[in-house]
Amino acid sequence: MYENLRTLVDVIYNSKERFPDKDFLQHKDRGVENKFQSISYREFVVFMENLSASLYGIGVRKGDKIGFISDNCYKWLIADMAIQSLGAADVPRGSDSTADEISYILNHSDSKFCIAEDPAQVNKILTEYDNFSGIKDFIILFGKIEDIKSSDKTIRFHHFDNLLKDGEQLKNRYKRELEEIRNSITEEDLATIIYTSGTTGLPKGVMLLHKNILQNLHSMPSIMPATEKDRWVSILPVWHVFERTVEYCIMVTCGSMAYSKPVAKYLLPDLAEIRPTFMVSVPRVWEALYTGIIANVKKGSKIKGFLFKFFVAIGTVYMKQKRILLNRVPIFKKPFFLVTFFKKLRAVITISLLFVLDALGDILVFSKIREKTGGALICPISGGGALPEYVDNFFSTIKINIFEGYGLTETSPIVSVRDFYRPVAKTVGKPAPGVEVMIGDDNWNKLPNQHEKGIVYVKGDLVMAGYYKDKEKTDAIIKDNWFNTGDLGRLTITGEIQLSGRAKDTIVLTGGENIEPNPIEDKLLEEPLINQVMVVGQDKKTLGALVVPAREPLEEFAKQNGIAFKDFKDLCKNDKVLEEYSKIIKHRISHHTGFKNFEKITGFVLLPDPFEVGKELTNSLKMKRNVISEKYKKEIEDIYKKN
Repeated sequence: MYENLRTLVDVIYNSKERFPDKDFLQHKDRGVENKFQSISYREFVVFMENLSASLYGIGVRKGDKIGFISDNCYKWLIADMAIQSLGAADVPRGSDSTADEISYILNHSDSKFCIAEDPAQVNKILTEYDNFSGIKDFIILFGKIEDIKSSDKTIRFHHFDNLLKDGEQLKNRYKRELEEIRNSITEEDLATIIYTSGTTGLPKGVMLLHKNILQNLHSMPSIMPATEKDRWVSILPVWHVFERTVEYCIMVTCGSMAYSKPVAKYLLPDLAEIRPTFMVSVPRVWEALYTGIIANVKKGSKIKGFLFKFFVAIGTVYMKQKRILLNRVPIFKKPFFLVTFFKKLRAVITISLLFVLDALGDILVFSKIREKTGGALICPISGGGALPEYVDNFFSTIKINIFEGYGLTETSPIVSVRDFYRPVAKTVGKPAPGVEVMIGDDNWNKLPNQHEKGIVYVKGDLVMAGYYKDKEKTDAIIKDNWFNTGDLGRLTITGEIQLSGRAKDTIVLTGGENIEPNPIEDKLLEEPLINQVMVVGQDKKTLGALVVPAREPLEEFAKQNGIAFKDFKDLCKNDKVLEEYSKIIKHRISHHTGFKNFEKITGFVLLPDPFEVGKELTNSLKMKRNVISEKYKKEIEDIYKKN
């Protein structure tokens, strides 16, 4: 069905031929409380062709780079596919990007045109116009052109809606030229340049060809049972390759997609209306949902709180024993037969004893939570970062099995995802079809035992063409077609990948111990009073932690314990508060919770200000550890002075 598709342009025309009148996109007008409006596959292609004709009319040609500064919306995908149909490549970025960041990207990528979400984005970009004055055409998706503040007569401003309308006539005028361009596009042509929001240095331009993205689409049917009957909800930034490739996957399977926002007041009503079967998100969203559920339980009656805790406790035991029985736990060494036999026997007995209670909990508690997601969700997918184990376990307990995936911008991005029919916990699943994974050392050498921890290397058509205008960095990360992900991991005996952190994140203590901070941070983040945390300790005797408290829960704690404070900064210095956090850290990171003595936190500091995107966090919410370490250098020194 998909094997003959070689470019993204092939994909959309194939879907239009198969299901021309089926709803493809569902969207709501900006700033208006209304019902979803639908765009069919046939209508989408008409819009795409109209826009591509207008873009051709203003000078866009095959091979051109087009800056694209906007958040997710239905116009984004129409514009993206219009660009693809011209054999050009877009250079996307989110609307929360700074003027300096956009200026660098537009200049470095040699962009000749720029699409922006609205006049505010154009005005922001124009403050740095001297750095990329090669762009003479700006296109806005929303808003009014007269709100753009520019007196430069050499710049032309266009509106998406006008270009769409003008294209109705222009596509007949340029019919031959447009068809020739579409027919000339190959799988080796550049589709996009995505600049990574790296944790260090300037962003690098990842060049993805049509074949890189199509590799993901070709493997889709064997990874997830998505069909034309499925309903998807889109809430992630589309300039991230994860969301973008998912939208192409929806396109290739002829599903329908509705646009929403990862904010409860918008998302929950939309979920009730859409009743999605598939939902793609990042760990932060699942964590927020978990926190929201726990907060609502605490606000309820004591009886409801008791029932919730009781059935979750029962359900968790039931779920974990079921995993053992169905071989859904990671195994790295073939166990002795009798050990396996008795584990499964215990699982059968436990499941038999708890079956009725778990079913009752599902009726009284779990089903009501699932109903909040629309009640039809069969395949929630998490990617873009590690899913905390406590979040994974909680949703599995309430019968929402999250399928965790793994990938990078440089791999288009899907490397692996948990198997739909046999999801193995604490892993990111087996490599997708057509993807090779190797566990190796620092020098690209394959480890004799692939079940031991090492660097994860990836090979296949999904690997990028390279970093734009940076052969040195490309050669440093790709050798003999093997891409060094920089992630640490190992393979189970059945082939699933288990990740354990970033190679560069490893903390080395003065005693020589190598420690991955991620498992420690994930464990601390299970605590409702902790919002963010970064473990420190490089070249120190012991580990420390920078802790950002969860503001509302901490203020509630202060109220309940009669703690007076002037402001939040003052509260973070309170002795009773510090004592409480000390207890939390000692309880969470201890021998009883599976941590070694040298992994314990011996000192910490509470930071009143949260880490922010663009400062301490990347756009994908990953911590810039070097930036945080430098910014809080004094606080880190104070941790060890106290010790």
